[in-house]
Amino acid sequence: MKSSITFFFLFLISFSFSQENFDYQKYSNPDPENELSIYFKKHIPEQLLTNITYSKNKSNLIVSFYINKEGIPYNVNINSSRNSKLNKILRKKVESYPFNKMDIKLDTSKKYSFQIISKNENINRINCSSKLIIESAPICNNCNDLNFYQDIVRCVEDKIKNHFINSIDFSISSNFKNQEKLNIHLELSLDNNGTLNLDKIKKADEIFYSEINSSVKSFPKLIASSSINNTFKKFKHNIYLNFNKGKKPKFDKPIFNNFDSIFKPNSENNLASYFSKNLNATELQNANLNRVNKKLSIFFEINKKNKLHNIRTNSRSNILEQKIISLFKNFNIEELNLVDKHHFNSYFTPIIVFENEKNIIKTNSIIGYNRIPIFPKCRKSKDLVNAKKCFNTNIQKHFSKNFNSRLPNNLGLSPGRKRVFISFTINKKGFVSKVNVRAPHPKLKKEIIRVIKKLPRVKPAIFGRKLANIKYSIPFTLIVE
Repeated sequence: MKSSITFFFLFLISFSFSQENFDYQKYSNPDPENELSIYFKKHIPEQLLTNITYSKNKSNLIVSFYINKEGIPYNVNINSSRNSKLNKILRKKVESYPFNKMDIKLDTSKKYSFQIISKNENINRINCSSKLIIESAPICNNCNDLNFYQDIVRCVEDKIKNHFINSIDFSISSNFKNQEKLNIHLELSLDNNGTLNLDKIKKADEIFYSEINSSVKSFPKLIASSSINNTFKKFKHNIYLNFNKGKKPKFDKPIFNNFDSIFKPNSENNLASYFSKNLNATELQNANLNRVNKKLSIFFEINKKNKLHNIRTNSRSNILEQKIISLFKNFNIEELNLVDKHHFNSYFTPIIVFENEKNIIKTNSIIGYNRIPIFPKCRKSKDLVNAKKCFNTNIQKHFSKNFNSRLPNNLGLSPGRKRVFISFTINKKGFVSKVNVRAPHPKLKKEIIRVIKKLPRVKPAIFGRKLANIKYSIPFTLIVE
């Protein structure tokens, strides 16, 4: 038998898609000649359809999105991340399509999706849904003041997590001798009556089992669970509780809120004053912030020529985003308080924040930044984008050079594709650690671990001006013939 290796590297990609198993063929009536299909046929070059990578066991591309108060789609996602050129065009064209033509009332509290491309007899073709699939979030009394789907879901998830933190007696672990740090990982779901169910205890010491079950039973029933097209859909949620023995875990704040003590946001610095002069009260209100989604932030990079580039925001308003980016481009870059300035940094600062029930201008006094790990051979890359590409290339070269490609021939593996999943961490000292591998044979697993551990020391990542551990995932395909 011969073997060849197809290698894919995903750079810090985290992707989830709640409607992966939904039958779009049955419920959304795809038609290659409907108005939506004709629209995309005009804008998608045929050559991009010839080589599409689908999600595992799938033969269609699904687009999901949310609607802002301007009636425009935002956070457009496609259920396969490997078709970068195609996905870029799809996102742009989805954002500009007038979905109100499809005879539905668009709602910020819903999530929408549709099939856009399908594969039939090994031919990819544009075959769009004739109607949108509409997903509703769970209905909860404590979350009735929220208008956006993502905020409602976050509110429900926070309610569940808070309940477990406050109802479990964590002091029962005080006498543990060999464990200082503990964790609980639970798989939960809401049934069609809004009742919380424990699907699986993924990780927890047995001493907590009774406490966990009591907490599940005491969780107050919600008004309703989530639904798709007005039909019940199980709402699934994982809870991770990390705590010191005998002590209650802290409720995690959004990660960027933890940086406030470092970057000292206020309304008096030069950048804040500049935006205060140029954004009016109506524009502030259009930031669509609330007690869950508290910050509208801007993200950017600076190249070797000291020029701003790759500027973007997390705004839900397309109009407001364009205004903020335009203003930011005209701000004097020399007035930004940049510490440890580097062309590999990804910078960020809030622009508008929700405080005391209103939106106000507030920017970092010291501009925040993150930086990816850097291979020794990548230190001369001209910018962050090229540094990422260089990192990926060096990982691939390392595998090609060090992996024993003859090994699969000697393991008696049956012909076909063999999927391997690798995860590892580059720690604060720049070394590889916490290597985990799922492979179809123990010897293959051992060889991959050996290769990963031979990676050279790199310059470690920085997150919020602090050295950080960064986790990576690598899908690896063996084709045995």
